[in-house]
Amino acid sequence: MSESEKTAEQWFQQGLTLGRAGDNHGSIAAYEKAVELDPEHFKAYFNMGIRYGKIPQNLKAAQSFRKALELKPKDPMVHYSLAYVSNLIGETDQALSHYKEAIEINPDFAKAHSNLAMLYYSFKQGHQTVKHLRIAKKLFEEQSNDPQLAANASSILNDCYKEFGISPDEEIQ
Repeated sequence: MSESEKTAEQWFQQGLTLGRAGDNHGSIAAYEKAVELDPEHFKAYFNMGIRYGKIPQNLKAAQSFRKALELKPKDPMVHYSLAYVSNLIGETDQALSHYKEAIEINPDFAKAHSNLAMLYYSFKQGHQTVKHLRIAKKLFEEQSNDPQLAANASSILNDCYKEFGISPDEEIQ
């Protein structure tokens, strides 16, 4: 089959294969062909965002995630991914908004709680930092096969209690 005969899905699959092989640029080119043939190809836009993030071209990653979000506005992973790259490119208001949206869609999204806590920490908002770290720690304990994630959250929590003068027993809304 010639390249001109490939379907959007075949280009998408080629993008997956190239990405798994570590060829981020080739993967992106394949995803671009997929969305050229099918402008509604959500997974191609989403995966393109991931690959742009790996090279790192975070502005292009954000553009790809925004397009994916147009196609699936209630996908928590798209909100999370867009929040992550938005924070990297200095769009902290966007990052905050998208982490919150990811959590609203999926309240048990441990990494979104953890990253939101770190964003609140950068704003020196102690109570919000502690609130989301507590949730992340609990979720990591319940969901993760990696006990280090919960241990890290616990360690950071203890540091935040001291830094912000918050008691570990204090209830936070």
